[in-house]
Amino acid sequence: MRLNAFQLKLIAMIFMVLDHIATFIPGDIPQWFHWVGRIVSPIFFYFVVEGFYHTRNRIQYMLRLFSWAFVMWGGSLLIQLISGQEHEIHNNIFLSLAMAVVMMYGLEMARKGREKTAIGILIALVAAAGGMFTEASFYGVLMTLIFYYCRNWKWLMGLLYAIVFLGMNLFMGQQFSYDQMFLADPQWMMVFALPFILLYNGERGLNNKFTKYMFYAFYPVHIWIIYIVAGLMK
Repeated sequence: MRLNAFQLKLIAMIFMVLDHIATFIPGDIPQWFHWVGRIVSPIFFYFVVEGFYHTRNRIQYMLRLFSWAFVMWGGSLLIQLISGQEHEIHNNIFLSLAMAVVMMYGLEMARKGREKTAIGILIALVAAAGGMFTEASFYGVLMTLIFYYCRNWKWLMGLLYAIVFLGMNLFMGQQFSYDQMFLADPQWMMVFALPFILLYNGERGLNNKFTKYMFYAFYPVHIWIIYIVAGLMK
């Protein structure tokens, strides 16, 4: 079975909802809601790399992501102020994805010629450094680099992705215990996004203006709804 981009994004949306329910809703929420949530970020970083190559205008693509990052920030701040909740909304994956696009833009510029190499490298380095301070942190930077450089070699991409994320999360001073691996820091489960990514058949699937902006709008709207519901439950 192969999956197109629309289908993969729908799967990621479902997992994302479960993850954010576990993040914001008080009570005894199953821990596996967070586990499946680790699959989401890699899928969207993979598609932001694909989008970078397929978009007609990379500057507009970049600005669109920054615009949604601003909407997410402003809307979250407004909802927090109105609801009076102490729990802040720190989520803003748009900013992480936008910095990833800026980094790739710099890398592409560096490959075009000597006169642009230094500027491109500088842009990429600044974007990578900035990305470290966004929601996806260094995970987003690493995913972008792996998906960008190994885009045409799926086997190498899969191998590097597995080595980097399993190695970084499991073999760098981690305690091999249930509490540590499954409760305190389940980030290593991002490796389970790899089968979904490898099932991608290279096709967009259902694609129109509604579906295009549905994915952009769904992220902030579902978080805001869950956040408001969580406040009403307290």
